[in-house]
Amino acid sequence: MAARAGASGFDPTKSPLEVAFLWGKRGVVVTTTLLQNWLNGHTTQNLEHRRDILKRRISGAGATFQHGSAVILGLVVFVTALFVDYNIISEFWTRALSNEFGEVPPALASTVWAKSLQVLFATLAVHYLVTNIGHGGRIAYSLLIFAVTAVMVIGIGLLWANNSLPAGSKVFGLDVNSSAQSIDQFMKGLGINPPRKAALPAEVKALKKYELLIWLFSLGVIFLVVASIGAMALHTAMRGMTGFTGGAVYDTHRDARHGNSLRDELKRTDLDIKHLRADEVSFRRAKVAEFITFYTDGVVAGRSWRQQYLLDRANRAAREVDISAIDSDESSNSNVEDIRDHRRRAASVNA
Repeated sequence: MAARAGASGFDPTKSPLEVAFLWGKRGVVVTTTLLQNWLNGHTTQNLEHRRDILKRRISGAGATFQHGSAVILGLVVFVTALFVDYNIISEFWTRALSNEFGEVPPALASTVWAKSLQVLFATLAVHYLVTNIGHGGRIAYSLLIFAVTAVMVIGIGLLWANNSLPAGSKVFGLDVNSSAQSIDQFMKGLGINPPRKAALPAEVKALKKYELLIWLFSLGVIFLVVASIGAMALHTAMRGMTGFTGGAVYDTHRDARHGNSLRDELKRTDLDIKHLRADEVSFRRAKVAEFITFYTDGVVAGRSWRQQYLLDRANRAAREVDISAIDSDESSNSNVEDIRDHRRRAASVNA
C-alpha cells in the first residue's frame, strides 16, 4: 500500500496494525518510546481524519464517478469491439462458403452468423488471459498489441496511399491503379493493341503464391487487435464494478484485495472511534495488545534469527508503556508558551 501512496511512501489511510506487522517483519526493535509514540497516534482527531479519507476513497463523489465511467466506457468499447470482429469474421465465412458466383448456398447461409459468434468466445478467452497474467503481464501484452497495431496502421496507410495514386501510375515499373487496366480494355475495344506490360519481377511472383496466406494473416492480426482491445476494455469495466462491490468472495486479484482492505480498515476505524469515546484506557490497553499480536506475526513471517530478542523487547515495551488517558486540554496548554513570560525573560536579559 505504501507504493500506492507515492514517492514518499506516506499514506494517511495506512493501518497502524499493518505498520506493526511490517516492523516485525523487518526486524525493527520496539522500544518503549517507539511504542508510546505509536499508541499516542490513536487520537480522536487522527482516527476521524483517517475515517474521512477512507470514505472519500471508497464511496466519495470522485470515486463513484470514476468507477461508473470505467464500467460504462469499458462496456461500450467491449460491445463495439464485438461488433467490429463479428463483421470481420462474417466476411471471412461468407467468402469461404460462397460459390464461384460469390453467393452463399441457402443451406449454408444460416450457419454464417453462428460461425461468426466465435468472436464472443475469442474475446472472452483474451479477457481471461488478461485477467490472470498479472499486472506485469498486462503491461507486456499491451506493448505487444501496441506494436502490432502500429504495424497494422502503417499497412493501412500504405494501402490508402497506393489507392490514391493517379491513373496509370507506376511504382517500380508495375501498374498499381485499376484505372490503368480500364484504359487497356478501352484500347482493345478500338482495335488497338495496348503496349505490352513489363514482366513481373521474381519477388512479386513469389509473393503471389502466398497471397492467400498474407490475406488470412492480415485478417487474423486485425481480429486479434480488436479482440484484445475489447478484452482489456471488459477488464477495465470489471475493475470499475469491483470498486463498487468490493469483488466476490473468490476474487483474489490485487484490486479486489486492495479495495477490501480499505473497507476493512474503514470498519475498524469506526469501531476504534466508538471504543475510544466509550473508555479511553480500555481502548489504549486493547491497542497495545493488538500491536504485540501483529508485531509477533511480522517477526514470524520475517524469519529473523533474532526472533526471541525482538519479542522480548516488544513485550518489555508493552509492560512499560503508559496507557493512561490523555488529557487533551492539559497537553495542549503545556505546549503553548506564554508570551508574557518571554517578555519578562527578555527584559531581564537586557537589564
